[in-house]
Amino acid sequence: MREPEFSLIVALGDVPPAGTELHFEADQTARTRLARRYGISEITRLAGTARIRPYRKEGLTLDCHFEAELVQNCVVTLDPVTQHIDEEFTQRYLPEHIAGSMPSVPENDREITIDVDAEDSPEPMNAGKIDVGETVAEQLALAIDPYPRKPGASFDPPSPSKEAGDASESRPNPFAVLEKLKKNS
Repeated sequence: MREPEFSLIVALGDVPPAGTELHFEADQTARTRLARRYGISEITRLAGTARIRPYRKEGLTLDCHFEAELVQNCVVTLDPVTQHIDEEFTQRYLPEHIAGSMPSVPENDREITIDVDAEDSPEPMNAGKIDVGETVAEQLALAIDPYPRKPGASFDPPSPSKEAGDASESRPNPFAVLEKLKKNS
């Protein structure tokens, strides 16, 4: 198992009944490691606030807001492109023995109905602890633009070469052949 690039461990026992708030900012080392993990040039900032509160007596709810600034290469020009990310998410956690026993879809059901507005299933807690940093890193990965493009950059496919043009001119147009058949009948 790999070691998380950005880790902020919170134990169930450390969260009071009213909840707690955690302000975080990833340091340079964590940002560099995350950029490497995601194959991007640089993460210049990753910071936010996490509100952690009890959930179903044995679990935790994480409500989080984070912002990130990152630099990627444009998919057209390879020039650096800056992206600002501003995200909020909620994640619930339960002990492994409870989260693992949540209802699942029977294997013999061929049709699955998905309610996009339904609450996500709780994630399993690891030994009564959650890693807020790793959860933020996962949400960051989902928010990164997979095809960053510099403003105004456009991809113009290369024009066909002379040889390719000659090849298309030597083949008869199938519609022209059909037109000739239609006129002859």
